[in-house]
Amino acid sequence: MIALLPLLLFACEDTSVSEGTFDGPTGAAVLHPDQGGPFYEPVAVVANSRSGTLIPLDVKHGLLVADDPAAPFLRGSPIPTGAARILGDLVIWAPDTQTVTLFAADARTETLIEVPWIIGQETDGSPKEREPELLGEPVFNDADGSGDSVELIDLRLHSSATATEDWLLTFNGEAWVVDGSRSGRQARKAFASQPYVSDHGAVEFVLSGAATAGDTVSFSTDNGLVEHDLGGYVEALALLHDHGAILASVYAPDSETGQVAWFDVASGAVTATLPLPADAHPGRMATDPTGDLVYITDLASAVVYEVFVDAADPAASLVSSLPISGPAIDVAWQGDDTYEHLFVAPVGANGYEVYDVQTGDQVDLNPATPEVDGMTLSAPITGMAAGLDPILLQETSPWDGRVEDRVVAISSFEGKLFIAHGSTGCLAHDDTGPYSPSETLTITDVGTDSDIILYADNDTARAVQVNRCGGLARSEVWTVSYDEVEGSWRVEGSISGEQVNRAFEDQRYTSDGGEISFLLLAGTVPATDGDRITFSVNSGVLAIDGDLNNDGGIDPSSELLLETPARPAPYSYLAGPTGGGWDEVNRKVGVIWPMTNADTVLRVNMQAGKTEVVWD
Repeated sequence: MIALLPLLLFACEDTSVSEGTFDGPTGAAVLHPDQGGPFYEPVAVVANSRSGTLIPLDVKHGLLVADDPAAPFLRGSPIPTGAARILGDLVIWAPDTQTVTLFAADARTETLIEVPWIIGQETDGSPKEREPELLGEPVFNDADGSGDSVELIDLRLHSSATATEDWLLTFNGEAWVVDGSRSGRQARKAFASQPYVSDHGAVEFVLSGAATAGDTVSFSTDNGLVEHDLGGYVEALALLHDHGAILASVYAPDSETGQVAWFDVASGAVTATLPLPADAHPGRMATDPTGDLVYITDLASAVVYEVFVDAADPAASLVSSLPISGPAIDVAWQGDDTYEHLFVAPVGANGYEVYDVQTGDQVDLNPATPEVDGMTLSAPITGMAAGLDPILLQETSPWDGRVEDRVVAISSFEGKLFIAHGSTGCLAHDDTGPYSPSETLTITDVGTDSDIILYADNDTARAVQVNRCGGLARSEVWTVSYDEVEGSWRVEGSISGEQVNRAFEDQRYTSDGGEISFLLLAGTVPATDGDRITFSVNSGVLAIDGDLNNDGGIDPSSELLLETPARPAPYSYLAGPTGGGWDEVNRKVGVIWPMTNADTVLRVNMQAGKTEVVWD
């Protein structure tokens, strides 16, 4: 594979690549140029859970990283690890400008695998990849001592498919059954004197000679991959680049114990473990921008671990527990000079909570209620990621300026990506925002004519005011009915249900959760029992989904089925002028978003609030 060209004039903003690129994409990581490596622009790597491949992506230009510098639009090659592996979380390590190594969790072997990708430079200056090689010569075993002799002719290995593993060919009396220690049993059997290609193209050969049942041929291949046993399943990884280390959350189901391992990249070994409670089950992690502060979820306890990293003596790192409402599936840190917030997604809950890092207290996202509230979504969260730079959102401030904030990308099980304000925890909304369309307002007069008035705001000309904190108000229909016996108006939302608070004439009404408010003015003729006012509310929440052209699903050909979204990975790059003179700096901030069951990966621009590239 080659270094990305600094400019691809023919690259499009909306594009798709060849089908069949991904097979259960689960984890993604992005290498930015300031983190090392030979690339001019950000490169993402996606791990596949069903093929054991790692796929490099050109983030900026929406292409696969190409093998041929003269044709960067052509399909690039995957990085193989063995087709039977079940890859999960991964990180990219680039200690200098010439080498790149990938580290990924493998659930099948319960190891952390280390995969060299770029190992130096070719004579033309392009990156040099690690090529696979044969370790020794193939060995024939005459199991019954009958004097048979078999050899492999023209044994070929392929950089895009051959990994480090042992191969065993066993003759069953009719054909040769082929097994790879990391590729599994092959569907194709080998026959004497016939060219053979393994299922994913890792090895090619021709068998020559006679054999009897039970005879075997074995050989080993090597592409530099190394397995590291950390003592259990590797749940998640966090790269501490400035410290030359990887934190790995590890869980051993046999002993029901968990630990966080400090893996030193230079030595390729665990040099320390962080102290956790005996019953801990550490999960995903998030760091602050310095990497000196790490947060780790616990899938078994209602805490998030806060780790103050001691790089000189990792085992002495200070670990404290931040109490939360329950075990958490994911965590994200976001902040600036004015705040530090921790976003937490509780296991099994349709929503998230926000905590103030400085005080340890939960941030109340809805002061209108007596409880301390998080944000409710319509499906469980599958992953979160903090945006790398502030962005201009679509919403406007009270003085009509664009709102700028740091954000958190939140992926939900239903295939939607939400964007939350780092400063408030509110969900970002579109340029219209939460509102009640005036055309949906209807007044039904029952019995004696009455002239109740629903007051319209002078600034907005709307009778119903909707909470501007995105996510608090949901898209639903509200009904306001007069109860003559009580002398008040009963308020009910089609989703929010009947409200405890009742509306009274000439008093501004606010719903129980602060979602809506309005003012009923008494007319000259009193209301009668059953008089009714109905109106709808549009949440206005910005949600990126499979509707690529924002037509509301009218054109099925433009819809993507986003099945089982994985955790997003943040990116940032310059897309235009870099400043100077009158040029405005144009920085794109977004996430790479894998879809595990849809075999698709998306590039989402969080400022634009849309999917820009689809890799499938």
